[in-house]
Amino acid sequence: MRIVVCADAHLDSVHPTFKSSAVKTKLRQEEQRLAFSKAINEVKRIDAHILLLPGDLFNEGSVSQDTIAFLINSFKSIPDTFVVISPGNNDPASYGSAYLTTEWPENVYIFRRGLEALELSYDDFGEKVRVYGAAFQGHSCRNSLLRQNNTLPILDKNFINILVMHGNVLSEGEKNDCNPIFVKDLDTCGFDFCAFGHVHKFSDIVVTDNTVYAYPGVCEGRSFSETGSCGILSGTVTKDSVDLGFVKTSVREYCVVNIDITGLDSYDTVLDRIHSCCTNSEYIYKITLVGKKKYDLKLSIARLNEELSTEYFYAKVYAAYSEDINIELLKYENSLKGCFVRCMLEKAETSQDPELIYQAMAYGLQSFDGEVLFDDNP
Repeated sequence: MRIVVCADAHLDSVHPTFKSSAVKTKLRQEEQRLAFSKAINEVKRIDAHILLLPGDLFNEGSVSQDTIAFLINSFKSIPDTFVVISPGNNDPASYGSAYLTTEWPENVYIFRRGLEALELSYDDFGEKVRVYGAAFQGHSCRNSLLRQNNTLPILDKNFINILVMHGNVLSEGEKNDCNPIFVKDLDTCGFDFCAFGHVHKFSDIVVTDNTVYAYPGVCEGRSFSETGSCGILSGTVTKDSVDLGFVKTSVREYCVVNIDITGLDSYDTVLDRIHSCCTNSEYIYKITLVGKKKYDLKLSIARLNEELSTEYFYAKVYAAYSEDINIELLKYENSLKGCFVRCMLEKAETSQDPELIYQAMAYGLQSFDGEVLFDDNP
């Protein structure tokens, strides 16, 4: 059986990085749709039997009617693929939900209550399939949706048994307010494959004692906690094997980059180092300068951010470096600068916060050579 798994699309999300730019927020929301469209294209490419959507397809309260129409048209474009949705904590099947108030296409099935099984049959590969799932009724769920009245489902092994659900996979004894799904329970049931949502990073294909599960992660990153390539899972599931691969769908990538400026002696060399480390101008960068900065290096973070803003879709620089000061050499210098260093070292020996004294000394040494540049992190 050919399947595609797309989780945590969070369509119409508020993008915190671009909260001050309505234009870029709108663009990023459009790019989320484009990423989801790539999932639909993958369904068409492999002629998937089932598209599994394990929750947080959108955010309740912020989803627009335009986006609902987009989803309906997307599902109508794959009429021979059964679309199975298991609502999550951000798109629960609660009163007023689009899951309950919208007329969805005939090929869409939405779990709206507790655990149930959807039975399907396919002549082309001669197997019967049961897809188990359940819906969040609100934004939290302390009890496992897999346990109905504290009882696990008994699977008919004549079927290919699949679970699609939103929640946290945990070890026995762990607690969580977002549908705790225990590995021991999964092994007891023995699903052929479990498609999960809620964790926003690809988990790899996880093989336990008696089942196989995976989190595909988000299909498009929305913040610097969702870095790198994002995507979906695509491939086949049988009673004997799971052969699924990760397919990239992200339009842009969030990147967190640490750049060591030790030894660099000019603003231009720092800028060149940033360019060499951040090579895609369409990506979204959080750049942290680390290492030892020469105390006579004139480096303005504000100037860097202003210049990079014209070169990248988004790039923000932060200072986390320390000043490279040769204290041992300076403290013996027969000059006003040497006298200053000796006085500051004496203060540091008796101070309750010596790091603050050393920072003050670094700024003071800058003043001997010209303008003092403070950390001007945004």
